[in-house]
Amino acid sequence: MSESPIFEGILSDARLKAEKVIEKAQKEAGDILKEAEDKAEKTREEERKNTKMRLDALSLKEESAVRSLERLRELKNNDAAYNAVQKEVDAYFDSYFLKDESRSTLIAWIAEAAYGLGYRQAKVAYSPKEKVDESMLRQAEKLLMEKTGFQVTLQLDDAPVSGWGVQLSSLDGKVYFNNQLDVRLRRMAKDIKKIIQENTCKAE
Repeated sequence: MSESPIFEGILSDARLKAEKVIEKAQKEAGDILKEAEDKAEKTREEERKNTKMRLDALSLKEESAVRSLERLRELKNNDAAYNAVQKEVDAYFDSYFLKDESRSTLIAWIAEAAYGLGYRQAKVAYSPKEKVDESMLRQAEKLLMEKTGFQVTLQLDDAPVSGWGVQLSSLDGKVYFNNQLDVRLRRMAKDIKKIIQENTCKAE
């Protein structure tokens, strides 16, 4: 028994409506899925960028830490080398200033300090271990006069100093010029460290 035309028409309309509803639902589902995929890709891209930024930041920190460690190692090596040089210098001068040949060095240091002090009269303080005498003062006065034209009268100071070298002062003791070995080495410390650093770099 065949269906009536009216029923078939209703059924056909129902199928068309159902197909449209399904088509619409599929389209909406596709749009939702695409939007979700776009959002997911955007999230992944942002995460990739954030991860790269974090990795770059970590890399910079690591590079900075490595440079700091290298610099610290370099400074420690330079300090160790400087201390070793200092010990060698101390040992050398501990022996040198007990010899007669040190007289010429002390005469030059006395003249240098007298010129630095700039007074016409000055006292010369020295270590009891050094062989400083009046004849050395006269030679220092002569040396200073010949080299600079500066005239000074020197006398020995009753108060000794510790350490090698000399210290000159005004007669009232208010102004002085320290020309002892440790002070001279401190003045030269920058140059000594530069030489050590240059030689360390060459060795590496």
